[in-house]
Amino acid sequence: MNPRFRQPTFRDNPLVSFDAHTGASYNGRVMTTEWVCDLLLELTEDGYRATVHKSPAGTATVAFMLPLHRRDQHAVIQQLLGDAAGADDPQRNAQFALARDVGGKLFGAVFHGPVLDLWRESWQAAYAARAGLRVQLGIGDDAALRALPWEYLYDETREEFLALSVHTPVVRYLPAAHKIRPLVVAPPLRVLVVMAGPEGYPPLAIGRDWRALVDTVDYLAANGRMTFERLARPTLLDLQRRLRQQPYHIIHFVGFAVHDTQTQAGVLVFEDEMGRGRAINGDHLGRLLSDHYSLRLAVIEVRNAARIGGVDPAADVAEQLVRRGAPAAIYQPSRLRARPSLAFLHAFYDALAAFRPVDVAMTEARRAIQLEETGASWGLPHLVSRIPDGQLFEHYTPPPPAPKPRLHLRSVFTKK
Repeated sequence: MNPRFRQPTFRDNPLVSFDAHTGASYNGRVMTTEWVCDLLLELTEDGYRATVHKSPAGTATVAFMLPLHRRDQHAVIQQLLGDAAGADDPQRNAQFALARDVGGKLFGAVFHGPVLDLWRESWQAAYAARAGLRVQLGIGDDAALRALPWEYLYDETREEFLALSVHTPVVRYLPAAHKIRPLVVAPPLRVLVVMAGPEGYPPLAIGRDWRALVDTVDYLAANGRMTFERLARPTLLDLQRRLRQQPYHIIHFVGFAVHDTQTQAGVLVFEDEMGRGRAINGDHLGRLLSDHYSLRLAVIEVRNAARIGGVDPAADVAEQLVRRGAPAAIYQPSRLRARPSLAFLHAFYDALAAFRPVDVAMTEARRAIQLEETGASWGLPHLVSRIPDGQLFEHYTPPPPAPKPRLHLRSVFTKK
């Protein structure tokens, strides 16, 4: 059964505008609001600092300390990456409790003092206005900050994970030098899937993975909302040729991501003309994708557990893509089992094909993972974006037909 999504309307609040006519149903386009909590986390000369640059309640700055020691981060993340589907109830409950404990520590480390006061006042104002409060996390270049699982932020007062509520979607935000407007698109949205299984790497069931993806989202193509096309040869040259031949809106990569020891950056492994692996970093791939205006999103779905410590290489590529100009990128880790992973893609692409904001679509996808398994793997994927309102696409509405000219007839017997 396909999931159905509903979006609340905000007709009575003067600060919120709805782009449909009064009394009309939700038309899949964005509701523009001012409810944003723009929070920057960075390492300064005086230590770690959290600054709220924008919120309904104003601005504030506090100092904070990392709630997890660097030597403990890897162990905690590995526990959160545990296979919840194959565990028994006590293990799943322990994993969920760990996520709540880690999320509470992350929340308490940053949201205290004036920042906590701003958060509570902003959330109460947004709730009273029946609006959402988008949490935009700007994370500095410090590797320890970037490696922390901020998607597990847990508000103990409301007993809620922020990223699991459509009212408080969480996005890792990189501000753009200019405003990026939604791309006006007449359905269907077009997705180009790149599946790379080069020689010298563990074999991938490319055909099976492709059929599973198609079976999950084929109803979107049947409804004329979104189409999926697989790149025949997963080489960088073939990708460039295909992008020149036809406009696409989303790139979906399935394959390996590794850490480059020379550049200290993450790389994706494409194939060369001989079928061997070719490492492509996010900066190189980002320059290629930024030349194509219609491309608005990159989905990176990795098949290897390359993370040893620090930032996952695929997550690093996602950040580099956005830094090089991509409007948004999503990192999906390898530890997601097949059913939760497909549930994630089912819910995410369904919401995106309905022209919902990408961060809201991400929240719906997290919920889909949580329905499939009761562990904590829903917090592992993360979204990096440069879009302040999350709206990647706007549904094209054709203009009304021009009225036909009226013929003025006059009788031949009428005097001039």
